[in-house]
Amino acid sequence: MSLPGMPKPPTGDPVDVRPELLWDSVALREYPWLTEIVDNVAEDASPPLYMSRPPADAVDSYGSAACEWIEAEQGITLRWWQRLAITRQLEHRADGTLCCETFVETAPRRAGKSVRMRGTTLWRMADPLGLFRVEPQLVMHTGSDMAICREIQRGAWRWAEARGWEVTRANGKESVESVDGDRWLVRSQDGVYGYDVTVGLVDEAWDVKPDTLTEGLEPATLERHMPQIGITSTAHRRATSLMRGKISTALAVDDPSVVLLVWAAPAGADPGDPEVWRAASPHWSEHRRRLIASKYEAALAGQADPQADDPDPLAGFSSQYLNIWRLSERTVAAGDPVTDPESWGTLTAEVPDGPPVTAAIESWFAAGVSLGVAWRVGARVVVRVTDHASVAAARDALAATGYRGKVTVGSSLTADPALARVRVEPGEKPVGESVTALKGLLREGVLAHDGGAHLTGQTLALRTKAAPSGITVISRERADAVKVAVWAATAARTARTKRMAFVTGT
Repeated sequence: MSLPGMPKPPTGDPVDVRPELLWDSVALREYPWLTEIVDNVAEDASPPLYMSRPPADAVDSYGSAACEWIEAEQGITLRWWQRLAITRQLEHRADGTLCCETFVETAPRRAGKSVRMRGTTLWRMADPLGLFRVEPQLVMHTGSDMAICREIQRGAWRWAEARGWEVTRANGKESVESVDGDRWLVRSQDGVYGYDVTVGLVDEAWDVKPDTLTEGLEPATLERHMPQIGITSTAHRRATSLMRGKISTALAVDDPSVVLLVWAAPAGADPGDPEVWRAASPHWSEHRRRLIASKYEAALAGQADPQADDPDPLAGFSSQYLNIWRLSERTVAAGDPVTDPESWGTLTAEVPDGPPVTAAIESWFAAGVSLGVAWRVGARVVVRVTDHASVAAARDALAATGYRGKVTVGSSLTADPALARVRVEPGEKPVGESVTALKGLLREGVLAHDGGAHLTGQTLALRTKAAPSGITVISRERADAVKVAVWAATAARTARTKRMAFVTGT
């Protein structure tokens, strides 16, 4: 939404922004732990363009104690914005538990994000307040560049060794371990799996794969005591969907478990105005003004900034020093879609009561397993597809539906131990044939679905092109949900009520 006088988000995209995200010192004074910070904005600081409000169940913050500890132990003076960020990250409920589960922070380059990240990590590991002693702490630190992550941790090595902590410096094995067994590990994006994580740090998230968070760090924090995930980055025009999605969602949706802090120039601001530079910068100095001025002059002259990694000099400048994000993806995928969102949306239907009449299971390499079930309702077939981590999990989910019919499996699943007690018969279809069958079902108007995101996402992502031999699928995303939907729907059209068929394959 957009209100009179409200700055547009730091992007030209049509992104909804909640009005309460605007910096409002009067409203923020309602939270006693923020009053001193709000009333004393430093001369060299700027409030964030957008900041989420404390959740309704927050009663205080450990931020003040944490900041005092960090300054004393690290021998530094935290900047105003760092104190604000730490205070927001460490807000707690009446029972002492942390409110923030995900901390999303974005600001221009060289603002001091690394110092804040290092300080809060060591504070949690040292645990001077005794908040986290119920389990060993494991801080998993990853990002776009392992050299940068290593450099952040490197700033803590001497401090840690002076306190008897163990430091491992070997590339790819960097770690800091306290005398109590708490660990801070630096790992690549593909190296975060297999750990019980209490704190996940994603640095320069613009170039981090979404799976690193959704399949690596987030599941690893389950059942941990007061886990937190911190995601920080400066804007980049080539950013993956991870940071763009986190910012877009936090701007539009009030999630009490998420703290959002955005320092950026609003859309339409003059990129050459020093006042715009200052407002977009959490910390300001004459040195920073001269640096940004020189970068802007170079951009006007057509000189690309190597650190920005962007062929467009002005776009690189806006990303790095004004923190301008492109939050929505505007590229048009090659090929022809199978259907459009509006048409697909009209096919949603209620799932009937009782067991399904057919079912299908398909794996997509190591990415997951789809379970599709179908019911016949008059002349139409209603399908439901769910995503599972393994064939065994899909089998168990199917059993819960009450389905007990015969199973047709593809060549790669016929010998799967998870299906050892299931009556099976072989059968397989390539993706192209399944997509051709899907188009036929849509054309005949006999297919309906329950509106689930798993099938919807894969169907709308499909891209094809015509070939002499028929339809060729040119998209490379998962298509196992599409295949099981087609198999289950096709079988349901001919299945007898008392003789149920169950189709699986690869």
